[in-house]
Amino acid sequence: MLALLLAAAVSGPADVASLTAAADAVVHARVLRQSSGYGVGGGQIFTTVVLQPIETWKGEIEPQLSVLVPGGAVGELSQTVQGAAAFRDGEEVVVFLVARTQGVYFVEKLALGKFAVGAALPNLPKRALRDRSGLDCQGCGRDEADDLSLDELRARVLGSLRK
Repeated sequence: MLALLLAAAVSGPADVASLTAAADAVVHARVLRQSSGYGVGGGQIFTTVVLQPIETWKGEIEPQLSVLVPGGAVGELSQTVQGAAAFRDGEEVVVFLVARTQGVYFVEKLALGKFAVGAALPNLPKRALRDRSGLDCQGCGRDEADDLSLDELRARVLGSLRK
């Protein structure tokens, strides 16, 4: 069997200011749980990622958010969508979200709208890292940061809201 993996094409820019402007919500959160199911009409599988906000930097403050991500597994069938944001239970993230319905969101620009948050060692400041694998961003700038301190990412988001 021959498998052909193509990168998902996304239109840029995908810098923090552009992502913030396009998003209905920007949230620093923890992943509580995930579940996958078929979309309306079957055929495509979506994963619902439930987030518990730590801080809301843009948008309405909500106790929990549901984020629909294309792809997932139902029974013996799994679907992978190149470039889609991937989440892990318990993971700390910053996500740039676009509203689909009340309390249900999509990640803006697939994986470009998700930063994983963590620290290399317990006493070091937290970093926010973005994974571009599986993505081909047309119109993205070379200077778009994929590795920022969490404080710098927060400052960029909040600073772009003031403009």
